[in-house]
Amino acid sequence: MRISLVLSLFVLSSCYSPKTDVEEDKHPEIPEFPHFSDKTIVLEKVMELPLSQKDNCSYLVKDNYFFVYNFPVTDSHQNSTNMIFIMKEGKLAISEQWKNRPSINNLAFMDETGNLYANSRKYLAPDFRYKKLLPFYDLNDITKKYEHLFHTGESEKDSALFKKIEDEQSVLQKNVLNKADQIVMVADLMNTEIPDHAIYGGNYLFNPGQKNTYFVSYNLLQDLKTKDSAVEKDPVYAKIRPKIRLSPIENSFSPEIRKEYRDTVSFKIKDKIVSGNQWFSTGNHYVASFGYHPVYMYYYDVKLGNKTVSTKEDHTKIVASDPIKTKTGQYFLVSNVREGKFQIYYLKN
Repeated sequence: MRISLVLSLFVLSSCYSPKTDVEEDKHPEIPEFPHFSDKTIVLEKVMELPLSQKDNCSYLVKDNYFFVYNFPVTDSHQNSTNMIFIMKEGKLAISEQWKNRPSINNLAFMDETGNLYANSRKYLAPDFRYKKLLPFYDLNDITKKYEHLFHTGESEKDSALFKKIEDEQSVLQKNVLNKADQIVMVADLMNTEIPDHAIYGGNYLFNPGQKNTYFVSYNLLQDLKTKDSAVEKDPVYAKIRPKIRLSPIENSFSPEIRKEYRDTVSFKIKDKIVSGNQWFSTGNHYVASFGYHPVYMYYYDVKLGNKTVSTKEDHTKIVASDPIKTKTGQYFLVSNVREGKFQIYYLKN
């Protein structure tokens, strides 16, 4: 009994990571981010959200614009709000929110003429001040319109209703497809080329850059009798496939900043100290690991133009991204743990 107790304590101690001693600030004279040792360098706060909304954000950089699209991801069970933020030269030019249309898969991208799309909205180039609410066509909407008339458990009584739904779906498909001039499939990491069948759950943009622009569900791009969207040689899809083109991946919003816009060289770590500890617990049925990770304060030398200045980040309080490059300046994505805010700052070139 005593031996097994000793063994158990030994196993537990080998899996446990204790706290690391917190160190004194080595450079109290260096100001904390978003401030710098040169007081003439001033970052301006452009916008902020609750820190819980950071993981709901995706981004796009174009010329002197920085776009942030926020839609329910981690909290979709309790949140139905979409938000778009359009920043130009460090100023918040447009900020809007609306009720989410989840059937449009929260698409966010830019077409080749520069118009911006976010969920059911189209913001018109060049300054995005004007917008349109785009229609979305889905066969399931016709079924839902009549579902309250179905006889539960007595489907044999619904043959006339099924026929009515089928007829309306056929008319809708014909009208939608006959208006198709161009069709855009929005690229993402999962869809990097045009497939030989309609993508299940996918949405397609018809006639981008034109007045009659609308979204279409995948189920209108296949034979109405088809139950499997991956069926090969679907006659409807085969006919319209030549009209489909893939939007450039660089025009799609992404949860990560594309590498060509990240400045990974201006901030150079010159020192660090342990400023705190964070609890963690990982493992499986066989091996467990738990305890504390050290959290650091980082000291930076920062190259800004022909100047080299200093700042520091205490990651128990604040965590900033690499600078995000635009034509007129740089943006910083900041997790302000101390205030519980997700903030975006701007520094003019």
